[in-house]
Amino acid sequence: MKLQPDRKTYIKQAILIGDYHQDAPYHPLEPIEKEIRKLMPEGWELHVTDDYDMFTAERLEAYDLCISYTDSFDKKMSDKHTAGIISYIVNGGGLLIIHAGVSMQEQRHEIKLLMGAVYRGHTDYQPLDMSVSSLSHPIMQGISSFSMEEEPYEFSLLSAAERTILMEYNLEGTTWPAAWCSNYGLGRVVYLMPGHHAASFDYPEYRKIVVQSMFWVAGLDNEK
Repeated sequence: MKLQPDRKTYIKQAILIGDYHQDAPYHPLEPIEKEIRKLMPEGWELHVTDDYDMFTAERLEAYDLCISYTDSFDKKMSDKHTAGIISYIVNGGGLLIIHAGVSMQEQRHEIKLLMGAVYRGHTDYQPLDMSVSSLSHPIMQGISSFSMEEEPYEFSLLSAAERTILMEYNLEGTTWPAAWCSNYGLGRVVYLMPGHHAASFDYPEYRKIVVQSMFWVAGLDNEK
């Protein structure tokens, strides 16, 4: 069953970058790769790698969409890789960051500005109620509020950054952003907090959000 039956077939190139099990005991790439492959729109090609040297403008420019599932909390992105990511987005690239992909901003102020938020940590994995914040945004079309079990990442939003909050959750009386998007230069960025493990993709509403995020960051949100 296709998640986007009314879309035309596009040949798009996407790359998924993360860390395999030996380098990522908490967020290994292998199970997430399987889930992302299931969700790729018809006609799109997905390339998968743990080579951070793909984070250069010269290499990323070959792709319409870059999906980050990095687990690099214990290391710092290099100057070259940071510049590559930002240059790619500024010049029209699309970046979809899922859950632990936020680790790219560890010790990198530039990527914190790119994302418009600073990661603060998380509490225990638990049931969360996800509330839709922007019903009219293309990423949230047809999405209703839903509940899921997830590792609740917490963020401080940067006041100087412009963004659209797509989804939120409440934890012990505090509301936290669970998904947001922004235009950055000529490109687009989406962050989705859910995605701790493969089971995160068992929820139909979240699966649809991931697919519609792919279309939006690739600039196809208005295509039919």
